[in-house]
Amino acid sequence: MSGRSPAARAADPGALPDPGALADAAARLDPDARPDPDAEPGPAGRGDPAGRSGPAGRGAGGRLDPAARARAALRAGRIAAATAGGLALGKLVAGQLGHSMAVTASAVDSLTDLFASSANALAIQLAHAAPDRSHPFGHAKIETLATAGQGLLIGGSGVYLLVEGVRRLLSPEPLRLAAVTLGAMAAAALVTAALVAYLGRVAARTGSSAIQADAVHYRTDIAANLAVFVGVAVTYATGFTRVDGVLSIAVAIYILTSAGALLRLGVRDLIDTSAPEERVRAIEAALDALRAAGEILGHHALRTRVAGHTLFVDVHIELPGDIPLARAHATGDRARDAILAVEPDAEVLVHIDVERDEPA
Repeated sequence: MSGRSPAARAADPGALPDPGALADAAARLDPDARPDPDAEPGPAGRGDPAGRSGPAGRGAGGRLDPAARARAALRAGRIAAATAGGLALGKLVAGQLGHSMAVTASAVDSLTDLFASSANALAIQLAHAAPDRSHPFGHAKIETLATAGQGLLIGGSGVYLLVEGVRRLLSPEPLRLAAVTLGAMAAAALVTAALVAYLGRVAARTGSSAIQADAVHYRTDIAANLAVFVGVAVTYATGFTRVDGVLSIAVAIYILTSAGALLRLGVRDLIDTSAPEERVRAIEAALDALRAAGEILGHHALRTRVAGHTLFVDVHIELPGDIPLARAHATGDRARDAILAVEPDAEVLVHIDVERDEPA
């Protein structure tokens, strides 16, 4: 028995014997999730497993429904790419005019951000495509591939900046046009901070690993921009030109660290790592509540894996051996819907087993 979309579940009210109780359980397990009070009410059943009216485009607990999530993530990816392009151009011009390798290095970093965010936007669009015969489990791992690729791309730019920083350290050049370079780096830090705040909100609402990756590496850019700003200011004030090379090396190391974090994030999903412990505990609590209510005798072999924006859940529930097939099937549906109450966008597979003395 696999999980269906919220709209499909709303169209089949028989699959939910007690929707109000399930929604209440979801609220207790996720008390911080609240519907958006400013959103317009949507049609009943959209994104709500209980089939009740809710904010447009949102599911249980105020989460975006799949279509709205795809649109929000795609829009965020495009905004990030456009912002990175503007920052790269501005810093490149300022770095060349001011003869600052540190500012130019920061421009190269923004240029890689442009390519990475553009690739993310494309990956998000492809990842939300409907499952097909060749990909029956969907295309969510395209986001994961984009995240890993982003880490490799950023790592390559870090190596380049490291080499250039060492070269500038050995052969320093005097800086000029302080107002241009310092103004460019200050503006870049402010714009990047605003972008990070926006991407963080979108990542939290959509669960997109690609947008999360974007937010991570743009967050490192804020510190890098501020470091370059301070270093260039010190160079202008003291005349010690080797500070520029030292800063380039520091930015390169920072970028390489960020690239490593993104690679770990991408590889985690590619090798089917389990969901975070708190999400697994929430699923176990939902199943334990069914057992306490006498709906099931127990459960075992709970497995989870994350693929991009999708959580896959596989679990065995235990029922009496003499239970009628129709009733067993209905109980399996209730177990599935209890899980969907806490993970509305999950793909859930419930296996029905006869009660055993020692569950596998």
